[in-house]
Amino acid sequence: MTARPSTRQGGTHGAILVEGRWYCPSMPQPLIDATIDLHADRIDRDTWVRLIAARRGYRLMPKENADADGYQRMMCPAEAGKAQCPIKPRTLGRGIHLPLVDPELSPVGPLKVCRQRTITISPETGAKHWQSLEYGGPEWQKVCFRLRNSIEGYNGYAKNPLAEGIESAGTRRIRGIAAQTILLAFQLAHANRRKINKWLDTLSLGGERPRRRTHHRRRTKEPKAWTPTGHLAPAA
Repeated sequence: MTARPSTRQGGTHGAILVEGRWYCPSMPQPLIDATIDLHADRIDRDTWVRLIAARRGYRLMPKENADADGYQRMMCPAEAGKAQCPIKPRTLGRGIHLPLVDPELSPVGPLKVCRQRTITISPETGAKHWQSLEYGGPEWQKVCFRLRNSIEGYNGYAKNPLAEGIESAGTRRIRGIAAQTILLAFQLAHANRRKINKWLDTLSLGGERPRRRTHHRRRTKEPKAWTPTGHLAPAA
């Protein structure tokens, strides 16, 4: 049997790194594996969004800004008022709107992140996978999808068979990945030049009329304007 993949990317003082952010070690497994389950078609996209949002109750919160060397003090979610944990009884009874952490018992006692109010995370720890935006969160989706749409739109522009046609291998009849990469770079540079020239043609330079008209959405009539006059009585 092959081991099931995990999105855990590291750990320190008991805290776990999941998709670029630090979380409580007792975060439920469905929340940890949300993205893997989405890619494996075990959950749908709406469920994935809900699971990603539920991670916030288990996320470590900064107690203060990082110092000059990059070291930062972080609080467990219970200390930050984002969750309730039986290891820290003072955090219980805050309301059912906060998740109740279910820590795993250990013969050596609670982990450091669970015993202490805060832990210090060094700048090297998790730096390879750290993300400034919470993966899958609203801000991440806004930025990622906007950039993805731009990239997909440019790919379609450069794949135009009447222009660069980068999708067709016949436009680069040479062997070797290095040679292919160089020729592809020339094709993309030409696509950039073509797009810039097309934009310049829409500008009015030196008092002359632009060579090309900008694309504007065609104006449409209001819905009520399509009704012949007299067929509908005016609203009282």
